[in-house]
Amino acid sequence: MFTNLVTAAFAFSAPVTHRAASRAAVRMGIEDLYGADVETGGFFDPAGFSKNEDQLVKYRTAELKHGRLAMLASLGMLTQEITGGWSNSAGLFDGSGPYSALVTTPRLGLLQIILVAGIIETATFKYEGRVPGDIGFDPLGLSEDGIDPKLAVAELKNGRLAMIASIAFIVQTALTGKGIIASTFDVLA
Repeated sequence: MFTNLVTAAFAFSAPVTHRAASRAAVRMGIEDLYGADVETGGFFDPAGFSKNEDQLVKYRTAELKHGRLAMLASLGMLTQEITGGWSNSAGLFDGSGPYSALVTTPRLGLLQIILVAGIIETATFKYEGRVPGDIGFDPLGLSEDGIDPKLAVAELKNGRLAMIASIAFIVQTALTGKGIIASTFDVLA
């Protein structure tokens, strides 16, 4: 099983033909960031992350990775609940919700998850010459002609929403002891 996880992790770094970057090394300023002013109508950076423009590509790449992971997590939590709950026939962990499943997962299972995430992060860590979010995995060829700004902003906004939603799902199930959908409809009733 571990071999399958490691093999799947390396699938994210499969060789893909890339377009030449428009610049030798991708540098960007605030004016180059898609979605920097989407929600506020103007520039908003209370933490001051944009003061170090050398790190902006790294920060945006991290935001996109976390957003993509959160979109998958939110969809996964809802799908898990809709298709039969958090059942666990082997009895390895408490399957009553995402939080209880996480805190009761065996340490070796958590170690495998962290190890595979580390392998993926190591394989996709090189940011030089790539636009933020380009990790070399584009099986549908959506970015062959460049990135559509509307799609980039949509991905960014949906990722931000999913980061909040996935945390809210975990907190909601931990506080109520019920599933996401059941506790949501209890509030609406």
